[in-house]
Amino acid sequence: MPRMDAFALGRQGPRATMEDRHVLSVSGQTAWGAVFDGHRGPQVADYAADALPRLFGLSAADALRDLEAGSGRLRSGACAVVFRLDGEDLQVANLGDAELAVVEGGEATIVTEAHRVTNPRERQRVLEAGAVIDGPYVMNLATGNGLMPTRSLWDADFRRVGISGEVAEWRGRLRDGWIVAACDGLWDVLEPQELPAFLEQATPEIAARRLVQEALGVRSSYDNVTVLVLRTTPD
Repeated sequence: MPRMDAFALGRQGPRATMEDRHVLSVSGQTAWGAVFDGHRGPQVADYAADALPRLFGLSAADALRDLEAGSGRLRSGACAVVFRLDGEDLQVANLGDAELAVVEGGEATIVTEAHRVTNPRERQRVLEAGAVIDGPYVMNLATGNGLMPTRSLWDADFRRVGISGEVAEWRGRLRDGWIVAACDGLWDVLEPQELPAFLEQATPEIAARRLVQEALGVRSSYDNVTVLVLRTTPD
């Protein structure tokens, strides 16, 4: 069975508040990780980060569905990516533009689905629900508010214009490689194919620190940045 080593790091960028939250747990042959990128307040991200450890008996997708159902009484919203690694079995689920890459053999692959209007299927779906698109934002003309992700944990006032809590999920195997999960503060300034260079001769801690520094210190990401890095190697 593979050995696992993991590290998480979150840093406030130029935004006025830090609304990212994360969870990272490695126990024996099982690892859980999640990034919750809050918007319009931290309430949903706080709820999700606090509740997720109680859901470790579920699949990654079912855990995220449970969080979506439970966050409905709260204001604000959050994008989310959740993973569960059991031995070599990797489960990933996401809502919004928090995403996850798998890196094997020097090749990086995003396995999550980007839920923004740049995704043609998502754009068509929210338009059919009555949304108005203004640049990168889904607009609710009844309130005058705009939102970049087309799926999220809650955001009650946007449900009428197609913002969805339907979870996207992926399953695969990982025996000898890396997981990099992050909010859009990283992915907006770094392409997945650039990841292997930051992982070379690095521990998960070194890799996470490199990526956060690159996003905020070098490429001037406009957002907060949270990165989870896990390395798995065969015994």
